[in-house]
Amino acid sequence: MFKRIAALFMAVVSFFQILFAGYIKYYRSNRIFLDQYYSDEKNERQTYDLVFPRKASGELGLVLCIHGGGWVEGDKEPYTKSLMQVSDEYGFAAACMNYRYVSETVDFDDVMDDITSALKAIKIKGSEYGVSINKVLLTGISAGGHLSLLYAYAKKDTAPIKPVCVVELCGPADFENEFFYSEENSVAKAVGVEYFRNIIGNGAGCRIESLNLDPVRTELKKYSPINYIDKDTVPTVFGHGEQDEIVPYQNAVDLDKKLAEYGVEHTFISFPNSGHGCEDKASMSKIMELFFGCAEKYLR
Repeated sequence: MFKRIAALFMAVVSFFQILFAGYIKYYRSNRIFLDQYYSDEKNERQTYDLVFPRKASGELGLVLCIHGGGWVEGDKEPYTKSLMQVSDEYGFAAACMNYRYVSETVDFDDVMDDITSALKAIKIKGSEYGVSINKVLLTGISAGGHLSLLYAYAKKDTAPIKPVCVVELCGPADFENEFFYSEENSVAKAVGVEYFRNIIGNGAGCRIESLNLDPVRTELKKYSPINYIDKDTVPTVFGHGEQDEIVPYQNAVDLDKKLAEYGVEHTFISFPNSGHGCEDKASMSKIMELFFGCAEKYLR
């Protein structure tokens, strides 16, 4: 029995050694807040992680990462170590957040409310330590890209922390593109056309029954970031794989065209040989360079 207890103890010790091996160096120079609730409901889907330099004071820009996962899965946790690096090496506040999954009872408006609540909580947390967080760069991949675009475009005048830039990869920009709901979509090939029809329909508060989108265009327009672009839209950097079989590449082409039409500062990086994962390392390197360039330009 003693040997079993000792073995269990050593296993626990090893676990925590591994857990903190990549993080411990950041604790000395940063304030780190993990799994903070931004809702009184104490829902794990309504939590955030926040990091900012321990010696920071006064104005401080924020990078907010919104995870992907098709609006119905995914988690903030894989991004946390990167937040620490962003804070430690570049001196910004950095956060990632969970949000309620889209369902029959949770729509895109609810998720937008989650982002607002998270930003309010982050702003308050910063103020408790003498930090004033008044500018945010939103970033995400796939569904996180969509939510970043939609929030920065639609909430630019009402957000508790002012959006100043978006950097995103392969995020849906226009739900009126029929490819989302067609049998040619790789998700549809794997699990059936009802998958995206149901998720996007739940998010938009409508029922999508076919490729005839006329009955639901009003709802789809409301949650398509492309429809909120005007001359005051925040600067945007985005990348998209030309071989993407989940989110149509045409979405990125149309986003690029609409931003140019209104004279919005933006950069579109095409990934010629990539699918939804944006696998091309050279193109990804360009996106990362632009990401930190935007952070330096708009968050200082």
